[in-house]
Amino acid sequence: MQLMSIEDLAVYLGDSKRTIYKYIASGDCPPYIRLSSKNIKFDRDDVDRWLAAKKVNPVKRKEDET
Repeated sequence: MQLMSIEDLAVYLGDSKRTIYKYIASGDCPPYIRLSSKNIKFDRDDVDRWLAAKKVNPVKRKEDET
């Protein structure tokens, strides 16, 4: 298990800490471990699975097929 802090997660995702807090507040975030009220950790495997679930495969437009 490789634990990441909110700061680590922000760097990993290329987002700000504020954005990570918004993800948490909205419930749209990877599962996390709450060690205390101010100490939240994310397992990197959970983060990677969360990211994989967010992948979008664009559908080819019909005109692109010709």
